[in-house]
Amino acid sequence: MRRRVLGAIALLVGVIALAPRASADDALWRAFRGRVVFSDVALAPAANFDSSATMQAAVRRIERSTVDLRSGFWRLHVLAFFDRPSETTSMVMRATDVSDPRAPREVRVFQQPVQRGERELRLDDFVVSPEMGFKSGGTYEIAVEAAPEEAETLGGAPETKKAGKADVYAKGVITLR
Repeated sequence: MRRRVLGAIALLVGVIALAPRASADDALWRAFRGRVVFSDVALAPAANFDSSATMQAAVRRIERSTVDLRSGFWRLHVLAFFDRPSETTSMVMRATDVSDPRAPREVRVFQQPVQRGERELRLDDFVVSPEMGFKSGGTYEIAVEAAPEEAETLGGAPETKKAGKADVYAKGVITLR
């Protein structure tokens, strides 16, 4: 009997301890849903913030629309907040040069593993360089999409890939100086 009571208390304490964290994550996700946020400074782990509002303010404070070239490359910190939980275990980040909006040009595709059900992708110290096709002064749209081969094999579900279009989870734009 005593073990059951102690077990129930431990479970209750665990649920109470996790509840504020879950709601803080939900609020942050809702605030940035569908967006890719870029920075030249890494964001501290979520555990370092006392509230969702504090973390949202920190993300807004470090968010950048431009990043400077240093030592021959650009170091980015990327937070992609998916518009819905991931249905796949692999995502691609498609970098498209949109400097001339009339002639967008795909530059590079990066494959990133994720867990099914994830709602965000965090990449610290993500490096791009001129050797990879990126140019100083260029503006790039980064779209996070379901990996094409997985989108086609999810039980043939037509909602994962529509008329040959990518299944986009989040987008953002960054200018490299």
